[in-house]
Amino acid sequence: MPTQHHIVGLVFNDFEALDLFGPLGAIVPRSDYYTLELVHVHNLGAPNGVESSIKNGIGIMPSLSLAEFLKRGRHFHTLFLPGGFGMIPLVWDPFLLQQIGRLVDRASNVFTVCTGSVLLAATGRLNGHKATTNKLLFDEETQKCMSNDFIIQRGRRLYVYVHADLPPQDPNVQWQKHARWVEDGKFVTSSGVTAGIDAGFAFVANTFVAPENRKADEWSSSNTSNGGCTKAISDFDREKALKHARLIASSIEYKWDEDPTNDPFADLPMTADDFRKNCGT
Repeated sequence: MPTQHHIVGLVFNDFEALDLFGPLGAIVPRSDYYTLELVHVHNLGAPNGVESSIKNGIGIMPSLSLAEFLKRGRHFHTLFLPGGFGMIPLVWDPFLLQQIGRLVDRASNVFTVCTGSVLLAATGRLNGHKATTNKLLFDEETQKCMSNDFIIQRGRRLYVYVHADLPPQDPNVQWQKHARWVEDGKFVTSSGVTAGIDAGFAFVANTFVAPENRKADEWSSSNTSNGGCTKAISDFDREKALKHARLIASSIEYKWDEDPTNDPFADLPMTADDFRKNCGT
């Protein structure tokens, strides 16, 4: 039983800020149980290693590169993958996907937000599992069926994504369109952006251990691609964990929807082309 739960957040250039700061900003500072370490994928030293968000230029200072983290072999419990347009070039980097896959194999839990699940799927570790992702581009991301170039302008930046930019999807991933978030084995995948906050509280309800139940760390990660915990959480109290999740939500004045199937954005009549025309600035 861990006395603390270590989360490793993988960040990259142009990740979506709210994907990361939404769920983890709500969870980590409000508990002495969860700790967070940010790892960047580009293996560059500062200042080149500073990753920025596409949304608003927020800069963060990751503590390690992915290569350094893998070399040190640090123990952790959960791997967190945000989404964002910056993940698109990453899914075509076979060496990087291999490195991320090694982290996935070591993690007891893997939590993705928005298109972070597309990056996870590109490692092959989601094969045979249910998952969800951003609903605005759900068909494009999960079926690679985009018929036209997709152009988004963000301020002075122009992003052009053609059909070939999207990763080839393995048909063995069981994509769920009508889902705010999906839990399958050690994987938690959420829909777009703010859905990660709802999924984050569900994550707390499934992992939080009350102080009186904590012992020496006996919780080790499985070294299999679809593993999970090698030891059950013997002192885990679901009622206490759920109460803690609800308490956090209340403390930040957030109305947590505890139903993962309640996804009001799954059938909105907005297409990628509509997004390009109306939300491009």
